[in-house]
Amino acid sequence: MAAVAAAGKLALAAALLFAAAASMAAAQSASGVRATYNYYNPQSIGWNLYTASAYCATWDGGNSLAWRSKYGWTAFCGPAGPTGQAACGKCLLVTNAATGASVTVRIVDQCSNGGLDLDYDTAFSKIDTNGAGVAAGHLTVSYQFVDCGPPSN
Repeated sequence: MAAVAAAGKLALAAALLFAAAASMAAAQSASGVRATYNYYNPQSIGWNLYTASAYCATWDGGNSLAWRSKYGWTAFCGPAGPTGQAACGKCLLVTNAATGASVTVRIVDQCSNGGLDLDYDTAFSKIDTNGAGVAAGHLTVSYQFVDCGPPSN
């Protein structure tokens, strides 16, 4: 009888851990998010976070050029996910709600618009496939945090 009770408790604990993990994963994504654009122009500044005056330069500016240039850049102030230094260097898969076009971006900065501020050349223009985002000044997107490799190279 004690073995059955112990097995039941173990199964309950496993179910609770699974539910907590699923809840954390869901908290790492959002939809209906406003994405504006910014002209970081990383290609013309050698992908230099210091030159861009990006918030994350303090922690990520010394990473290799390969690391800094692997993905497009974005500022992040979205409704779900880490904030401040904890967001720096993380990657998002951003999808245009209107067209379904997606791009992976690296968080290099903070913003205050309640969503994303995508670099125009390396991110925004890649998912604004119908031009409606430029016309409106923003896109409505969804995002989810994705693995983009080791934190620094």
